[in-house]
Amino acid sequence: MSVKSIIIAVITMLALAAGGYYYFAYPPTLYKRIAQHALDDFGRAIATKDRAKISDGLKKLLADPIHIRLEVRYFSILQQGAKPMVEEFDKAGFAAFIDNILYSLQDYAYSAEVQEFKLSDDKKSADLTFSQTAWGDGISYYAGTGANVRFYTDTLCAGKVFFEGKKATLGDVVCKTELATLPKEGEENKLRNPEAIREIMR
Repeated sequence: MSVKSIIIAVITMLALAAGGYYYFAYPPTLYKRIAQHALDDFGRAIATKDRAKISDGLKKLLADPIHIRLEVRYFSILQQGAKPMVEEFDKAGFAAFIDNILYSLQDYAYSAEVQEFKLSDDKKSADLTFSQTAWGDGISYYAGTGANVRFYTDTLCAGKVFFEGKKATLGDVVCKTELATLPKEGEENKLRNPEAIREIMR
């Protein structure tokens, strides 16, 4: 083997070792992966469509005590910049809120991804932001007429995550959500009277 080949092989080995350390052992990356894994576990619970498992998964994800502030802005064609609806929750209240929403839906899906992450010096917590996307199929009423619709949400949350071994739980968090509603195919005719159109555009 030539000297050049040996040098290339050594550089390659060092690069692989550095990459492996960054992915598996570098603390900010390692703890970010633990936080993402906690969000993924909750996503897998939602994918079961079993409300009991979803409730259990949510309780495992959330620290106790926790304060959740939810700011929901409804997508509106006419009222751009409208103030969001704000709700405050503790752990039990938020679990009940999510269960009530799922009860009213025929189908749904959810995913979340850690965006920004700053690990504390003691490695027991981190400040983070994470995005969430979700949709749900259900019935919405416009001018007294029920229509099958799909709800879309895009959410950005900022808060804290706590670590205990390889377990991560979310602490106090503020989530800002934009909610849009679209009629399912074939339901458009139910929404064509003037009052229903006004409600959709509000």
